[in-house]
Amino acid sequence: MSGRATRGFAALERGLSGAIGLLLVAIFCLNLYQVGGRYLLGVGAVWIPDLTRLLFIWMVFLGTALVHQRKRHLVIDYLFARLAGGYRRAAETAIHCGMLTLAVVLLVMGWRIMRIRMDIPYTGLEIPTGYAYLAVPVAAALIGLVSLVNLRDAARGANRREREDMS
Repeated sequence: MSGRATRGFAALERGLSGAIGLLLVAIFCLNLYQVGGRYLLGVGAVWIPDLTRLLFIWMVFLGTALVHQRKRHLVIDYLFARLAGGYRRAAETAIHCGMLTLAVVLLVMGWRIMRIRMDIPYTGLEIPTGYAYLAVPVAAALIGLVSLVNLRDAARGANRREREDMS
């Protein structure tokens, strides 16, 4: 990966980590207020469950993009680990292509669903539920970007190895 791409991905990782951390703290504080208010003061806010649901959805989907970027997602590599060089590179490329395809499908379908849900408000918040569904295409775009870079890096690595084999 080039220096600029590495710095860009490092900044993206820091930004996503920070956003996810802030979302988690906000969810914790909102739930603390809701539970404390309900049991100690006998009052609760009707909008808090909707807001915590919206924040949780964003936290999960941004976390998915972050985990994909860090290559820390769940992997069953029993067969992959036993593949020899060329077969392993081919399998790796197929995985990157599969992830890119999945990202495109999530982007398109997530955008469609988000637009439909813009007409359906949350009960307590009175804002469109589409804002929660917007997390799907945003995460898909980030996953797609990472997958494209991974594909490029895999191709560059294969080209580099081919040149080394010829010399």
